[in-house]
Amino acid sequence: MSASREKKQRQNTGPSDKSVKIQQEQAAQKRQTIVYAVVGGITAVLVAALLIWNSGFFQTRAVAATLGDETLTTAELSYYYHNVRSTYAQMGVYVGFDTSKSDDEQLQSENKTYRDFFLESALDDAQKYLALANEAVKSGHTEDEIKDQLDATISSFKAQATANGYSYNAYLRAIFGPYMTSDTLEKMVSRSLMAQLASSEKGTELYDGYQQSDLDAYYEENGDTLDTIEYSFLYFAIPSVDTKDEDGKEFTEDEVNKLKEEAAAETKKKAEEALKAVEDGAEFHAQADQYELTSDSNHGDHVKAVGTSSISSAFSEQLLKLGKDQCELVETDNGYYVISFHARYLDEEPTRDVRHIAIQAETTTGEDGKAVAPTDEAWAAAKDKIDAIQAEYEAGDKSEDAFADLANAKSEDGDGTTGGLYARVASGDTHLAPEFLAWIYEDGRAAGDYGIIRHSAADTDSNKYWAYHLMYYVGENEPVWMGSARSALANAALTEWMEGLVANYPAAQAGGASYLGK
Repeated sequence: MSASREKKQRQNTGPSDKSVKIQQEQAAQKRQTIVYAVVGGITAVLVAALLIWNSGFFQTRAVAATLGDETLTTAELSYYYHNVRSTYAQMGVYVGFDTSKSDDEQLQSENKTYRDFFLESALDDAQKYLALANEAVKSGHTEDEIKDQLDATISSFKAQATANGYSYNAYLRAIFGPYMTSDTLEKMVSRSLMAQLASSEKGTELYDGYQQSDLDAYYEENGDTLDTIEYSFLYFAIPSVDTKDEDGKEFTEDEVNKLKEEAAAETKKKAEEALKAVEDGAEFHAQADQYELTSDSNHGDHVKAVGTSSISSAFSEQLLKLGKDQCELVETDNGYYVISFHARYLDEEPTRDVRHIAIQAETTTGEDGKAVAPTDEAWAAAKDKIDAIQAEYEAGDKSEDAFADLANAKSEDGDGTTGGLYARVASGDTHLAPEFLAWIYEDGRAAGDYGIIRHSAADTDSNKYWAYHLMYYVGENEPVWMGSARSALANAALTEWMEGLVANYPAAQAGGASYLGK
């Protein structure tokens, strides 16, 4: 091949210098486009991840604690954390907790912040409720049993959200922290309700399981907590003295002390006069009137206290050393007590069981936010309803079971599961309306009696309501002291049982707990 032909062939087999340059530039542009696309994709992913992170998506689902083989997410632990926290928030200054400050900036004890304390308490509660809920399932309980209570609880949260101007989810985050969700709340409330089933069932089993010998043995060891002590007292408080004269000039320390001594001496003189009077047979209430001791904390005539610890520590020691109807003057830093011991005994009066159906008379709310008593029309409407219920009862077999069924279906008091039962009602019970007690303890009351009473709230500040009650008298039950002994024994046994359950769920914090309380 000639040299000229070979040169020509070489020129035809490869790109020219210009072509190579163009190809290099195109390749560079392609690589740059790929790099931009990759970098853009990474940036988009990072932005999306940041948005998701800020939304709490990852924190909510992070594992915050382990309970044996089970886990709690941050959202789930926050349910217990904020339940504990809200209790302390309500007590505020009484416990030294300031809601305007971060939980981990405040000390609950010398070496523990409130955040640490709330987390520990939350884990304790989480252990307990998980152990009890699982025990309920093992005992054959199902979530169908708690469905109505669960629905009512969730509906209540939704109503509160609306009343406070929140969306439902925003309200839950305001109450339980930023990681709470509606699904988590429902799960936690359901667990709590299941736990209550197990606890209540075991508690009832224990309470009812003690025999008379068990109760007698408990009394032998704990008589001081069960005996009724009957006594009377008068309290003469030493009045405060002025520290300035009529012209506003300050008295000297010696002058002030002299005035205090004179006030104390005058007060003691009155107390000694009252002591002499009651020793001579005068009634304590008459002396209270004479010396204008108007406050209930300043006088009492034949007061009954159950348990020695229920008596004021200012004079309990001296009182329990006195013989029957003996009197004594007790001096304290701020005044003088005149006391008299009357009796100490175990009250064997039977309690009584009763069922009731309540129909409330409609009330309104005044401008001051307090309830306004029902109108005559509202009372009449409530009476018509209670009369109709009584007629329905009388149309049946008039048994206790029939009354209980009506109470569950018709009563506006209670949760519709107890048949309107009030068990072991004592004659001196201060938690029940006086009309209620008067009907129960009316002379001649017999099992199977029924009738209607009307209760009017004592005042508009009380939590009591205006209502008609259809009553059904069940009969007598054991004395108060036996119920107290049963409760003490059952509570101790229930605590021991629960500790055994909880031991199967050892608790430990995990990473998700770090998002709480900061």
